[in-house]
Amino acid sequence: MISSLCACIFAIFAFTFIAFYKSAELEVAYDYIATGRLQYNGYVIAAVSTALLVGLALWLNRIAGFKREWTAMAYIPSALIAAFFTDVDRTLFTGEHTLLWLWIFCGGIFIYVFFSIVLNRMLFEKIKDPSMVANRIIWRNLILFMLMFLAVGSLSGGDKNFKREALQYRLFKSGALEEAIAVGGHSPMASPQLSAQRAFLLSLKGELAEHYFDYPLYCGAESLLPSVERDAPIPSDTVYSHIGTNRKPGENALDFLARAVAENPSSVVPREYYLVALLAERRLVDFADKLFEYYNVGDVDTLPKQYKEALMLYAYIVPGFDVKVNDRAMSGRFETFIRTIRQSGVAPWLNTHLLRVDYNDTYWCYFLCGE
Repeated sequence: MISSLCACIFAIFAFTFIAFYKSAELEVAYDYIATGRLQYNGYVIAAVSTALLVGLALWLNRIAGFKREWTAMAYIPSALIAAFFTDVDRTLFTGEHTLLWLWIFCGGIFIYVFFSIVLNRMLFEKIKDPSMVANRIIWRNLILFMLMFLAVGSLSGGDKNFKREALQYRLFKSGALEEAIAVGGHSPMASPQLSAQRAFLLSLKGELAEHYFDYPLYCGAESLLPSVERDAPIPSDTVYSHIGTNRKPGENALDFLARAVAENPSSVVPREYYLVALLAERRLVDFADKLFEYYNVGDVDTLPKQYKEALMLYAYIVPGFDVKVNDRAMSGRFETFIRTIRQSGVAPWLNTHLLRVDYNDTYWCYFLCGE
């Protein structure tokens, strides 16, 4: 009965862990290895993996002989294997592997072998306590499983940003662009890869100039684009194909986007990317020049939200430049923003914090309070 109960507990954990908690990262790894030839099904993968892991534990335990209050120890090798193959991170693309997992696995197997010998010789044969009731045996196995599952979660925790990128990739594949764009939207530690994927998804929706600066950004124009070599779940080739040309090794984001506009002057995508990149670098003068070069701006109110915000800020900073935005709500918000900056008696760090809380979805906040 104890053996069956332990098998069920481990099976439930393994299936849930693989099918739900680690599903996004495993889908990225599966698609990368299978190169899109086979459709990923997380439930099938989880069911097959769980059956193999439980079967391996039961087979090995015929030799190790863990039983009674130590039955859960039989699942150490299976737990190590589950932690190993679910530990998916950026090294999947870069190929940078270490020997850490080899040492962890060897240590785990040593514990497994050592305790199987010690328990068989000292406990199971010599110290058999018939008074130990079933519920005490069950609780001791449950405690062992809890420690084991915590170890699996810790060993396969991976990178939090990569987990977000993988979730973004899965939602993108399913066509849920709104949900994909929102992933990690409030994280102050968003990775450049996450920002580049979000920029791509916003561009697919035609909202790059509307909402790109609604999210935390820290890498200027470079956060718009993925690396030339793939280091994120969404392939860089997919992004550069969307823009219309490939990026050369060592070419910075602004130079690449300027070249992309020159090579595809009639395409809206590279122009939007280039204008947003100029804003990300806080080059307002160049942005204004290119904006009026690319667009016949007869009515400023027809421009995307963040273009209007940039022009309002430019008109405030540069004397002689005048722009009229008829959006009363935006104009009033900008006046309050400027008034908050000018107010005295507030510590600069607190002032900046208040601005980020109230205006974190504006280009003004990025320009004046961003990293």
